[in-house]
Amino acid sequence: MEEELLSLSSVPQYSGLTRGRVIEILDRISTLKAGVVGDGCLDMYWHADMTVSELSRETPHHNLPVIREQFAPGAAGNVAANFRELGCAEVSFCSIVGDDWRGALLKEAFRNRGIDDSYMLADPNRVTPAYCKTILHGLQDAQQEAPRIDFINMDAPYEVMQRRLVAELDRMAAKVDIIGATDQLKSGAIGTALRDRLRYWAGKGKTVVIDSRENIGKYRGVTVKPNELEALRWCYGSLKFHPSSEHEIMKAGMRLARSVEAPCCVTMGEKGALWFENGHVTHIPTAAVAPPIDIVGAGDSFTAAFLSALGAGCAGPEAAAFAHLAAAVSVRKLGRAGSATPQEILNRFDETAKLLKTYQSQ
Repeated sequence: MEEELLSLSSVPQYSGLTRGRVIEILDRISTLKAGVVGDGCLDMYWHADMTVSELSRETPHHNLPVIREQFAPGAAGNVAANFRELGCAEVSFCSIVGDDWRGALLKEAFRNRGIDDSYMLADPNRVTPAYCKTILHGLQDAQQEAPRIDFINMDAPYEVMQRRLVAELDRMAAKVDIIGATDQLKSGAIGTALRDRLRYWAGKGKTVVIDSRENIGKYRGVTVKPNELEALRWCYGSLKFHPSSEHEIMKAGMRLARSVEAPCCVTMGEKGALWFENGHVTHIPTAAVAPPIDIVGAGDSFTAAFLSALGAGCAGPEAAAFAHLAAAVSVRKLGRAGSATPQEILNRFDETAKLLKTYQSQ
């Protein structure tokens, strides 16, 4: 089978999503209870007005005069925020953060968005992960982002904290319909015990989807959603000597689905997505988005919409087609991690249908 997967044109394509179906999916999503577990981060944005910067008297450097700051949930937290924007009835978040000011800000960000943070654990031995982005503002509205400042942990949580996190997952899983797991950080919250527990809950009928940068192959019995680079890295151990051809991506996705013993959805940006299930693959194309675009958070928007659609009863290819709409909305929101509301998703469907109709008439 792998040798037959030469290009996207060699496999079946899904194109059956209708406007009526989009409305039906959105209506069903409004009844869902969503839970997110994994690496919660705080996204911080510091806006520095360099037109009023001054040379320091003590050092030969100009200061960065911050005139405005914003903060929002990042990583797994952004997935939770996307569930809320999609209109899920309830959204809960489960993770381990530090007992610090960033953890307090992250909880405040969740509460401001109506996200239940009661399954979060505060560990005084850890720091709350954070991505701090300084945006420099110059003359004539010029903007440039300075190197990011990250707060990170060097070690995984102690075993006792990992056991406590599994217990919190159990409490959350008992009340939600769908579970998204974001396994993003090298010394993050998710360990072997929690991965095994996610398989347990999938076996109990919960719809579970995993998004992981480096550990995607460590899961079993749950749907995985890597991008093409993550799938290739898992398949070959490195990207250095393996070109990301369509054939190689499909081969990696097929092998990953076989390894995790569950379906696999590989996202490929503007090339769409691939759905692997029971030894078969389907290509789900997407319509291009006109620039300017900002891809930060687009994967989170796709994940939330994809999992919500699965929870609403969609098959994999239909869920991916729906998720493409959300991701297309997300990338148009510049300078922040994007999201998509139900009305924006419906507007994107109408826009895409209009473009397709124009193309077919030429």
